Amino acid sequence: MTTAGKTMTGIRRVVVWRSVEELPVSQPPRDPGDVDPTRPASIQLFSKIPTLAPAQFLKLRNRVDSIEGANLPAATTGARLTYEDTPPFHTTDGRPVRVTYAVVTEGATANGDLSNLVTIVPLEVPVAPTALAAVPRREGVILTWTAPDTAISGAKKPPIAGYDVYRFPHGQPADEFATPINTAPVTSTTFTDNPPYGPHDYFVTALAATGPPRIESDPSSAVSVTFKDLVPPPPPTGLTALVETAGVRLVWDPVEAPDMAGYKVYRTEGSGIEQLRSVGTIPLTPIQLVTATNYRDTSVNRGISYYYEVVSVDKTGNESARVKTDWVLVPKTP
Repeated sequence: MTTAGKTMTGIRRVVVWRSVEELPVSQPPRDPGDVDPTRPASIQLFSKIPTLAPAQFLKLRNRVDSIEGANLPAATTGARLTYEDTPPFHTTDGRPVRVTYAVVTEGATANGDLSNLVTIVPLEVPVAPTALAAVPRREGVILTWTAPDTAISGAKKPPIAGYDVYRFPHGQPADEFATPINTAPVTSTTFTDNPPYGPHDYFVTALAATGPPRIESDPSSAVSVTFKDLVPPPPPTGLTALVETAGVRLVWDPVEAPDMAGYKVYRTEGSGIEQLRSVGTIPLTPIQLVTATNYRDTSVNRGISYYYEVVSVDKTGNESARVKTDWVLVPKTP
């Protein structure tokens, strides 16, 4: 938009400006109470030095680059314009630096005002975590990964302040500027997410600083997983076996579950005289679930003992624990 509230047209370019401040060679003594072991030392050293005001920035700035009008569509995703810079990470003698940025939009007839200023202390950032895996379990999607042991500069064992986990719809482009799903940095290399049922994609980043601003690695390779209901319904109660003239009738109490689909019935044959032992279990409802709370088995053999088991099944296919009857004997004569 223009300052007159009209749609901006005829953009010639967007210019990126940068100012680099070096940490002074001499630092005043620091109170031990000011040292936070969870924050990078270079950020803490700069915390006592005021950031640049716009007037100071205008005097110290240097033009880094520009995105020409013809290249704006390629650098734009939705309403976000992106430019990637590679600033110095420290001075030649190893002192930290602080970098301040601003952008200016140049139109066909006039230039816009200086944007807001953003400041960052560049750090040795770890490379992306590796070996990300996602496994669905009853309690959620369990993510695991391998911690990086190298910084992007090649330095070994960079400090890692934690990890951020990102989830996005399956098959859609990942947004590296999205908000992580963890509310606080993950301090281990595993995380359990409880997403909605359905397919999801994930990636993980390693944090050099928790922010603000948040300083993190490139994203890991993304993994896909489908999370579905893995919690079984409650088992049936009140199961009773009633011996009839030519069969056995089973009755039980209904299971109250919002996603109930029906029941499965199993029969086990017994062998022996003084002590029965199981000789084989067969499903009596192998294809279609029983939707009523009773079942009549007419395929029994007279003079044989059986016991029965009933399980409840939800719409996802999860089965409850089996509920078992006592042994029942179908008499040889009515």
